[in-house]
Amino acid sequence: MRHYQALDGARGLAALLVCLFHFHAAGPIAASPLVRGGWLCVDFFFVLSGFVIAAGWRGRLNRPGDLPVFLGLRLARVWPLHMVMLLLFLAFELVGLVLAGAGIMQRPVFGPGHQPEQWLAAALLLNCFAFVGGPVWNVPAWSIAAEYWSWLIFGIAWVAGGRHRLRLVAGLAALAWGLMLVDGADLNRTWDGGLWRAVCGFLAGVLVLHLPRWQPPSVRRANLAELAAVGLALALIIWAPAAPWNLAAPILFALVVHTLASDAGVISRLLARPLFQWLGLVSSAVYLVHSFVQARLGDALDLLPRLVPGLPPVMQHGPAGEVFGRTPQQGLIATALMLVLVLIAAHLARLWVEDPVREAARRRWHPARKAV
Repeated sequence: MRHYQALDGARGLAALLVCLFHFHAAGPIAASPLVRGGWLCVDFFFVLSGFVIAAGWRGRLNRPGDLPVFLGLRLARVWPLHMVMLLLFLAFELVGLVLAGAGIMQRPVFGPGHQPEQWLAAALLLNCFAFVGGPVWNVPAWSIAAEYWSWLIFGIAWVAGGRHRLRLVAGLAALAWGLMLVDGADLNRTWDGGLWRAVCGFLAGVLVLHLPRWQPPSVRRANLAELAAVGLALALIIWAPAAPWNLAAPILFALVVHTLASDAGVISRLLARPLFQWLGLVSSAVYLVHSFVQARLGDALDLLPRLVPGLPPVMQHGPAGEVFGRTPQQGLIATALMLVLVLIAAHLARLWVEDPVREAARRRWHPARKAV
């Protein structure tokens, strides 16, 4: 399978934007339009996932017997780290229960979004369905669940569609987009209808792969095309439009993926640099670990003034939730510290969980091929 360097680098940057979007800190970074619109990068992940997975599987997902291998390898890609993070959340909730009993910590324990039955739903990848009642446990992981069900829908459609599989995929993508249009005309849904959002983006990525490959006639044309496509995507993220305009995001991100897949322009060359390639490698881990790291950093900063007399509080608590830092300077320091901790945690999660499990799954289900 061909390696798309520009898309890998873009995935890493998108993961950082989602991470920053979830970090409410004082200062200019958290308040910037680019970060506040970072929630739309999730849809870039969906489109990119459809493109890459279809590229790796379209030639070996032909019979019903291929489905268990496909779904098993995909589950091995995301579920182990997802479960590790859920277990860590549960462990620290139990620690919080002890600290609350000792009067050291005052935050709610096993409160809304952290109920045992919600933990079980998240473990079973059911946290993208409305019956969970709201954002639960590792909140960003709703998209992991939605993406897995998207893989299932894609796999069944691809196998069952035969010669008409692309038409079937296009019809399902249009159906998912139409369901969102009818149901509030809004892309911004997570646990409350995020499955349709994921299906629409993922299948759009599958369709992009089957478009005629774009070969720019010159470097100048490649530069202009990449700057235009990425510029439009950044404008959409910064604008972060309300319904119904945000429903254009899967289409626009599909254009970005199609353009960057050629690896021919100035942005592709930039994204191929080692730093961005490394960010791409740890991007899925960044996505799964960042909420936990941010929560624990908040706990630590909350505890410090109680453990060190005279130390001024750093956290702000209000109706909208907690804010890191009481001044812009404190917010910037907290943001930098958070990013360092998230990247370290993601690197370790990749080395200790993602890579070993993926290699074991490859040996178990597809020893002759590299797992995608």
